[in-house]
Amino acid sequence: MKIFSGQGCLIFLVIAFTIAGFEAGKENPLIWAIMAVAIVSMFLGYFALRRKEQSSYLVKMEQMADSLDRMAESGFGGDDIIFATEKGEEVVLRISGVGLKEFRSSGSTYGGGYGGLSFKVSKGIRANVGGMKGGSTKKPEESTLLDIGQVTFTNKRIVFTGDNMVAEFQLDKIVNLETGPNGIQLEISVSNRPKTAVLEAANYPELTPGMAADLALTWQKGGKKEAQSQAKVLAERIRSMVAEERSGK
Repeated sequence: MKIFSGQGCLIFLVIAFTIAGFEAGKENPLIWAIMAVAIVSMFLGYFALRRKEQSSYLVKMEQMADSLDRMAESGFGGDDIIFATEKGEEVVLRISGVGLKEFRSSGSTYGGGYGGLSFKVSKGIRANVGGMKGGSTKKPEESTLLDIGQVTFTNKRIVFTGDNMVAEFQLDKIVNLETGPNGIQLEISVSNRPKTAVLEAANYPELTPGMAADLALTWQKGGKKEAQSQAKVLAERIRSMVAEERSGK
């Protein structure tokens, strides 16, 4: 069973509280009753908070479905989006508060020791002949945050614009796309960039990067009307998921 960080903290507090209460309860049995009430209150408070978070999450998902319905009915883009488009290019939508990450090595580690012959010099002392040997080992690459900004999705490109960086991904050069749950995280691999980039929304916006990329690619391949149909499909899937969550299935 997977234990989330909040659950782990709660379990730790309950164990610590129980141990402390056990010792105190040896002298005063009333402590046991107080401890039981406190533990029950902790669990009730925790699950009430979880229900509130879940309810807020579902409301945000419904807001995404509403946004998708509007796109399906009236189209994409918006008069307030300023973007230098290329010939035949149209803006699908823009998302703010998105982090740009890349997989980069966090450095190297060195390991080594003395090599060659070893012989005894005196009691408890040995000498090595041959010098030291070892090597540098590159650490595994990790997802590293480079900048935070806004991402514009068009029927030809995905363009990230931050305070320090600008990154452009041509849709016709994409070789792989990977999305996290509900598309909050989007990994993009393109043929003209050596590194896989990651776009990650800090919070639930009107639409997640993964959903936006789905609409942009649908438009690129099948046209605007096809993208509008896909927006409707996504909205229906979201509402179905929300209904299942609320029904406890």
